[in-house]
Amino acid sequence: MRIRSQSDFWCGLLFAAIGIAVLAIAGQYRLGTAARMGPAYFPMLLGGLLVFLGLTLTVPALFKSGEPLQRLHWRPLLMVLLSIAVFGLALQYLGFAIAVAALVVVASFASPDLRPLETAGLAVFLAVFSIGLFVGLLGVPMPLWPGS
Repeated sequence: MRIRSQSDFWCGLLFAAIGIAVLAIAGQYRLGTAARMGPAYFPMLLGGLLVFLGLTLTVPALFKSGEPLQRLHWRPLLMVLLSIAVFGLALQYLGFAIAVAALVVVASFASPDLRPLETAGLAVFLAVFSIGLFVGLLGVPMPLWPGS
């Protein structure tokens, strides 16, 4: 059978695969009932929804025409993944404020269109916003600066 909408087909297949993996992992825990939910109840529900969503994308992609699969852009993918790793390391050693700024700076290398001044402004804004939200409003206890 010919895949007529490659992007929808592969996106749906990815959703379904993630949903099946979630169902397999959550299946190791107690499900419970709707009145007394166990630790697997919500993950099983979300995994099932992901599988359903994946099938609703994959099956119609076999019959309707759509966009072909575009080439994979490695630079944005790697920079975003690297920025997450940098955030995790910086959070432990440099504190939350610097970790958020480092995340923004490293992730900005994903796009060649961003200018240094825009990146610096965004890093400062997101650091202040994140501190206000997580530490100020939500009361999450975390070190803000190195040594604190």
